Amino acid sequence: MFLLGVEVVFISYAGTRLYEKFRAKKITQKNKRIGQKKNLIEIEKVIEDGELEKNLHYIKASGLSVGLAGLVTINPIFLPAMLVTFTYSTIPYLRVIEKSIVEKKKVDGYVLYGIADMMTLGLGHLVTASVAVGLVHSAHFVISNAEKNSKKSLVNIFAKQPNHVWLLKDGHEIETALEDVHKGDIVVVNTGDIIPVDGTITLGMAAIDQHALTGESQPAEKTVGDMVFAATQLMSGQIQIKVKTAGGDTTVAKITEILNNSIDFKTNSQLKGEQWADNWNLPVLGLAFAAMPFLGAVGTVVILNGHIAQNIRIVAPLSTLNYLNIASHRGILVKDGRVLEDLPDIDTFLFDKTGTLTSEEPEVGRILVFKEGYSERDILSYAAAAECKLKHPIARAILNRATAEDISIPQVDDSNYSIGYGIAVHIDNKLIQVGSHRFMDKENIVLPANLDEQMQQAYDEGHSLIMLAIDKQFAGILEMHAAVRPEVPALLANLRKCGVKHLAIVSGDHRQPTQKLAETLGMDAYFYDVLPQNKAEIVEKLQAKGRKVCFIGDGVNDTIAMKKANISISLSGATSVATDTAQIILMDGSLNNLNELFKIAFDLDANLQNGWLFNIIPGTLTIFSAFAFNIHIITALLLSQGGLGMGVINAMLPLRQISKTDNR
Repeated sequence: MFLLGVEVVFISYAGTRLYEKFRAKKITQKNKRIGQKKNLIEIEKVIEDGELEKNLHYIKASGLSVGLAGLVTINPIFLPAMLVTFTYSTIPYLRVIEKSIVEKKKVDGYVLYGIADMMTLGLGHLVTASVAVGLVHSAHFVISNAEKNSKKSLVNIFAKQPNHVWLLKDGHEIETALEDVHKGDIVVVNTGDIIPVDGTITLGMAAIDQHALTGESQPAEKTVGDMVFAATQLMSGQIQIKVKTAGGDTTVAKITEILNNSIDFKTNSQLKGEQWADNWNLPVLGLAFAAMPFLGAVGTVVILNGHIAQNIRIVAPLSTLNYLNIASHRGILVKDGRVLEDLPDIDTFLFDKTGTLTSEEPEVGRILVFKEGYSERDILSYAAAAECKLKHPIARAILNRATAEDISIPQVDDSNYSIGYGIAVHIDNKLIQVGSHRFMDKENIVLPANLDEQMQQAYDEGHSLIMLAIDKQFAGILEMHAAVRPEVPALLANLRKCGVKHLAIVSGDHRQPTQKLAETLGMDAYFYDVLPQNKAEIVEKLQAKGRKVCFIGDGVNDTIAMKKANISISLSGATSVATDTAQIILMDGSLNNLNELFKIAFDLDANLQNGWLFNIIPGTLTIFSAFAFNIHIITALLLSQGGLGMGVINAMLPLRQISKTDNR
């Protein structure tokens, strides 16, 4: 009689699928007539949408089926109603099984569970069969809800966008819809408001909470000329902002797009787990039916329920998603979740020197004059004029020193900048050349005989030199003092503790300052006089020796090296999210969060390993118990689904860290 119930389920499902395909065909024909392009796959996708609501609905149907199954044990008159309810709750489950067999052409975990549940029904265990189907819907509900919350938390970190803004026009503030704001407009933002655009402050000063972008716990002080970003909050003050980008072109919009893409990446652990599980599908199926003569049909069902293929597919991506979430809340933008899993395997770190290990802007120290008739102020004035249109940190340092000494900067007639070497300009009919020792040699400028001693002293102290010539005659030197970022010593010590075996500096500076810094920081190697295009060659040589290399730079001249490295990390910060090629961006523009990044990577690795255990142990125990203890089907279900539940809980544990981060 109960085998008849199985036939009822399959006949009903076949009838349902025929109706769906007939209806889909009609809709497709109708859409073609009205010029729309929808096909059967798209229509079936619509059927799969609304996971939470759908699963909750079928959980209720399964609950009713369990109740009716209980009543059948009292009076068989309830059997037809129970079969109808059971069939209704099973149809979406069977649809997934059909997809596995027909479209994917493989026997996966759903197929094994489906066979087990139909056998349970055929054996007359009506309550157990109903519970089994209900557990499937319950698991899907919990997982869909967890994924929805995790994804929402991840992509909504930057969702604080107002619908309207105050636009300044003809001296009046006009409330305007955000979508009507354009580049060049002036937006007024008051205390407590969310900044709606990316732009530059033109009037006022303020304290701005940039935690969503950079992970900084303290508000940043901003004034005229500073860049501000959408989705950050004005804590005090009032500012006027000249719009650079708005809407989908803002930094936060680009970040959200990156995060949405990163969600879909599968980690290597997940891929290996899926492959491992797929390889065991047929052996478990064979074991189950081979054991039937010894264990009976119940034992076969128990073994089938001990499979864990679907659990691995679910838990691993959920763990990765939540650790991406943690990283984003702490100002670390991870473009590819697989990078977090690979980070603990990195054994070599290459650090770009200027702007990465050292503060982005050096300081001008001594100014040495070698040409009669000129003073230190003259040398500084000419150097500042030559560098005034450049954005390089050294240029900014020279300009800052000139500004601090109230030196007027003369007008430049023209310039000729050679990347990695120097610059030539005309000022007051004089040819001014500013650059490195290499640049002076290249331009055939004769260096003074007494220069070697001065150069050696500067290099021995770890300083670099910028040289200046006037009308092809050597005129002076600006000594550049690099300051090591305060967080660097503790960072390097932590990398050693994490098992990193090789730390090296890559620098365009000369040997002596690079060597001095390497010795001070305890580096294993250093590379000097390296042009931007040659950094990638260093990465490749280290990889050829079997090393796994992480390149850390400022993202400006390091693009090729970053693409070659196994992992690339940029300190460019929020200003270059859209163009930065690095896989990971430290949004606050410092190394402060690199230790935090390593902790997240190791925590993810531990979480994934625990997830494996929470799935493998219950599954193995279920199959072992089928032979050793002849356990019942319901016990097998509780063991396997309990393992899935523990795996989901383990995957969701990282979310507690997010709440702690938000409360800091």
